[in-house]
Formats: sequence, C-alpha cells, structure tokens
Amino acid sequence: MKTSSLFSIFFLILLSCIGCKKENKLEASYKKSVAWLWEQQSEDGGWHSNTHTILQDGRVLTPYILFYLLQVPDSIYPKNNDAIQRGLVFIEHDLWSNDSLSPNYPNYSAAYALQVMVLTQRNVSGQWEIVDYLRRQQFIEHRGTPTESMAYGGWGYGEPDLKPGDFGHVDISHTRRILQALQSYKLNLEEQLKAAEQNGIELKRQPDFDDTGLRNSAMQFLNSVQRTKSDARLYEGCTDRTKIPYDGGFVSSMYTLSTNKCQPYNVNDCYHYPSYATATCDGFLALHSLGLQKTSAYSDAKQWLTDHQQIDVIDGLSKDDPEQWYLIMHYYHWSVRAEAMKAAGIDGPWKENLRKALIDEQLENGSYINPLGGVNKEDDPLMATVFCVQAFTNVVNQ
Repeated sequence: MKTSSLFSIFFLILLSCIGCKKENKLEASYKKSVAWLWEQQSEDGGWHSNTHTILQDGRVLTPYILFYLLQVPDSIYPKNNDAIQRGLVFIEHDLWSNDSLSPNYPNYSAAYALQVMVLTQRNVSGQWEIVDYLRRQQFIEHRGTPTESMAYGGWGYGEPDLKPGDFGHVDISHTRRILQALQSYKLNLEEQLKAAEQNGIELKRQPDFDDTGLRNSAMQFLNSVQRTKSDARLYEGCTDRTKIPYDGGFVSSMYTLSTNKCQPYNVNDCYHYPSYATATCDGFLALHSLGLQKTSAYSDAKQWLTDHQQIDVIDGLSKDDPEQWYLIMHYYHWSVRAEAMKAAGIDGPWKENLRKALIDEQLENGSYINPLGGVNKEDDPLMATVFCVQAFTNVVNQ
C-alpha cells in the first residue's frame, strides 16, 4: 500500500512536470512571435507589408497589429511605451489627420483604430469622429437600405463611392469588428461617467451615444447570416426560407453571396449555404459583443462551436472546393477560433490541438507564413503572425 501511494505521488509529479514543460514551450513560442512582430515596426511607428501593395501604407496593418500586441500580458512580453507611443502617433496622424481615409480596408482601419484609442485612453475627440464615421457606414435607412434587403443592418468594406441604395461588399467579418469597436467605446464611456460621478468629478460632456437603433438593425443582419427561421427574407436562389435547415451556425453574407467560403447545395429546390467555422466564430463574437448571452441565437451558435472543434481544417468547408478556402484561411481560423472559444467558455480538444499546432508551425524566427494564403493575405508573415499572436493570447494560461 505504501509503495503504491509513493508510485501514485511520483506519477502525479511526473505528469505535472510534463505539463509545465509543455506550457513553458508554449509561452516561449508566444514570446518569440510577439518579439518578432515588435521588431517589424518601422521608424514611422507603423507596420508595412512587403508582400501586398494594398497593405504597404500601414493604415490597416498598424491598428490591427498594435491592438493585438496591446493584449499581450507583461508576463509574456513587457510593453515598450516608446514603441506604443510611436504606433499611436502613426495611427492618429496617418489615419485620421489626413483629408480622407485610406481607400484600403477603411472600415477595418477605423474599427481597430478606435479599439486602440479606447484601450489606451487616447484622443477622445478622435474616438468620437471614428464612432460617427462607423455609424454612418451601417447599411440602414440613411443609406437608402430597405429593411427587406439582406444587407440591412450590416457593415462592409467601406467603399467611399457608393450611392444611396448601393451596398458593395457586406459581410459578418466587418460587421462583428465594427460592433466590437462601438461597444468598447460605449462601455468605456459608461465606465468613465460612472467613475466621475462616484468621485464628484464633472467630465466634459461627450456626444450622446444611443445605440439602440444600431443594435436592433444589426440584429437583423445577424439573423440573416445565422439563417434563423424567424427571418423570412429571401436571397438569390431561395424562394422559401422555411425550407432551409437551421443549425445555429453562420455564413458570411446573404447579400454578397460570393463572399461565402462554403459551397452551396440544393435543398428543397433552394440554394443552401452551410454553416462554417470562421463565419460562425465571427457571428458568435458579434452576438457576444452585444451582450446577448441569454438569447437562443447565442446558445445555438455556442452549441455549433462546441460540436465543431477541428483545428487542422475549417469545419463546414469542403476539401473539394476548387478555391481551397480551408487552406487559404488557415491562420485566420486559428485567430477567430481561439477568441470565440474563450469568450464562449468552451473546453475540449480544440485547445490542446491549437497549442500544439502553434508550436509546431512556428518558424525559427518566431513568425508564421501560409504560402497558400495569398487571397487572405496569409502569405504575408505580418498578417499570419498577428493571427497567431491573437490565438496565443487566448490559449496561454487559459
């Protein structure tokens, strides 16, 4: 009995050591990627692509990368205030002090610039300018969008030359990021007002931010891409929404159908776009940012993510698709998967599989690259690596 007890204790210690070693290796890989990203910051404070012309000006890469670097705990990589300051100056001067927005991913740029400013408590007037811009970008009545349109309530790329009633590219990826940015602004404003009231401080009055209408219309877009039965609106190739199966997952867009990475198939004489993981992660995060945890839409999306936990492939995307999106969005999948699973509190095999993959696929210098991911910009190490840093942040010490 005594020998057996000693063996059990020894075995538990051994398991603990193995676990610590694996965690230390994960944290070392995490630190290496963060260090590599900081090393790529240019003298002007921005991050500039050497791979894609559309990302060379740094206007979308800089706020995107800086936002995720600011999420990294100091225990992994202590923050360099000088580097952060240079990044902030780049964002404020090169993104919002010019006469016009960058023509490249303007809504992405704006959403992440706002997130960075809120996180660092910078430029309150600049924050409001971005909030005002993003609100005007929503496809609702003021843009000539009828409520019966599948674009209603969503956001898109941000094409500057759209006429009233034109929608361009509308999808869940842009919509969830803009909702997250606007909600972070709102919550921060509420916290500041509450703290000021408690301390008897009179704050300079901020512009009113009543987002009730924005939220309600956004839910109509989310209903459309979750394909809820309560949404009777029709889309191209569909004559009866009741014939389409519902599983709680999301697609990218029911307006810009070409943005969906899944292959449609015929169900009851209607084209059906099946749910897939990256869109469902984005959709779930949009619901989460709106605080809709008690809704059936939220619980259904969470159940879909619980039931589909693959990391090496993207659930819902076919390997027979000639465009091979399941390979193109490899690291993007990791980034949104980790963020969504953590927000949902979902445990399971995804976590250990992702930790192992992050270690195994890291290059010697700490970066990542997906040679097959050109369409999604993952052949750019800056883009691939920031996706992985986002994943690291959500799986280390979870």
